Amino acid sequence: MRDNSPDPGVTERVSAALEGRQRAVALRDGDPAGAAEALRAATAALRVETHPVEFGLANYDLAGLLLEGDAPTDELEEAAQAAARALLVFDPRELPDLFAGASERLGLSQWRAGRRADAQRTFAQTAGALGSVQRHALQARLLGSLARLLGRAAGAGDGIRAGDALGAFDAAVDAARRAESTALLASLLNDSGRLIASSQGANGAPHSDAALTRFDEAAALVDDNDLGAALPVHGNRAAAYGLRETGDRDANLREAIASYQRAVHLPGLQAHPADAARLYRAMGTAWAQRPGGDRVENLRQADGALESAIERMPDDAHRDERASMWNERGLAQAELAQRGIPGAVSATVTAFREGVAAASTPEATALEAQLANNLGSAIMTAASQGQEASLVDAAAALDRAAELWTSLGQPEDAGASYLNAGLVYMTLHSAEREAIHLDRAIERLQAACATRPLGTHPEPHAAAQFNLGMALAIRAGGASEADLAASVEAFRTALQVWTGPNAPPQAAVAHANLGSMLFGMAKQNEPDLLREAAYHYEQALAVYTAATNPQQHQVISNNLALLRRRQAAGNGAV
Repeated sequence: MRDNSPDPGVTERVSAALEGRQRAVALRDGDPAGAAEALRAATAALRVETHPVEFGLANYDLAGLLLEGDAPTDELEEAAQAAARALLVFDPRELPDLFAGASERLGLSQWRAGRRADAQRTFAQTAGALGSVQRHALQARLLGSLARLLGRAAGAGDGIRAGDALGAFDAAVDAARRAESTALLASLLNDSGRLIASSQGANGAPHSDAALTRFDEAAALVDDNDLGAALPVHGNRAAAYGLRETGDRDANLREAIASYQRAVHLPGLQAHPADAARLYRAMGTAWAQRPGGDRVENLRQADGALESAIERMPDDAHRDERASMWNERGLAQAELAQRGIPGAVSATVTAFREGVAAASTPEATALEAQLANNLGSAIMTAASQGQEASLVDAAAALDRAAELWTSLGQPEDAGASYLNAGLVYMTLHSAEREAIHLDRAIERLQAACATRPLGTHPEPHAAAQFNLGMALAIRAGGASEADLAASVEAFRTALQVWTGPNAPPQAAVAHANLGSMLFGMAKQNEPDLLREAAYHYEQALAVYTAATNPQQHQVISNNLALLRRRQAAGNGAV
């Protein structure tokens, strides 16, 4: 008679295996290596013929554990073998969730081990098996996993076409529609829309309408109470409309703002301040870019959104992110100031000052340089409007900007800061009459000329030469021939650029000053100097007419008349 009682040795092995699996669960977080060893022992002790479910679960757990972190190739291959053993047990009809999970772990193991063709076959075949038994939601999840892998590979430029990823996404979307799984469908539409947007962007046409169609549908489907699902959907839709190049620009930005508004009011977002800050910042940018509507109101909305962004920014956020937000606030307030909005000038100075403080580091950065330049310019504006402002602070900020731009190898930007610093020092000299201010003005203006040469930057070079000429003329004071000669050359250089009817108003000032300087230098009635002086007086009078500038016209006319008499005397006329 056959003894059908269980083998005590087998029973002990099975019990030990089950205990090992339970121990692995307890060790998983604190001792993953120990957990893996316990699962290896469990899988070795169990037999698929006698304890199929336990065998399948132990291998399923082992595959999942080995996939965590940056596993080496040998562990990835071990994970693939464990997942394949689990699939011997899990049937898509009877245990579809475990079948789908084991299939995904097998495909991921193969993909990460470099066997991408095998991985694609695994995903495709097992997804087909799920579809054949009407498990469309699980089929969609599996195809979505494949699509995301293909999409990341295409983005990394390894030769896998983005079209392959989109094809997998489309199949996943179809499966999700059949399953009537709204949340899953919204997620797949969002991810596939992002893939379309990024792949189109690589070809120079970012965020195509095909991507927006998916984002629109995803936004209509997603549950706003599910923050993890809703946040990327509304954020991506907003960004896509903000970058859309077709259609009405203002309408696109209104759609972007509406999506950002929806995103910043999602339940639970307050627990994620960094995400909230970035959304508010993006919304502020969209408001600032709107070409339609009331410009002042748009700028106020932009400033308010940026203020909310700064308030929500975590203390450990990168300093550049905070500094950039202050810079954007400063730019919005500066435009409000140009429109005469009360308080905007002082708000501009405050914003740029906060930005400089946030951006300041031992290493030079373009952001700090830009903020320092903006701060100096804002203080100049405040001072010009009679508001309380320290021109010394303005000069220091502009000097710092020029220093930073120079160390970053950006002479053109340094030239702009040098020019503004020179103007500030000239204003300080005018107010305080201290020679050091004028010396510094001349140094900065000479640097502005050097960093933006005539041959490559004619207009900025002319502006710097004009102001250098003015500063040198002041320092010459009629006594320094060297400064006077340098001033004449500076004005001459500026007027090489400022010719014709489109010359700026400063050209007339340069002509008038140059005429007077050359006239003064012609002590022996040198005919060449007198002739050149007369020419410049005539050019100035073409702008300073009796009707438009009677006082200047009278002074220059008198000087020209005196010059003509000296010319006549030099020619022997009576």
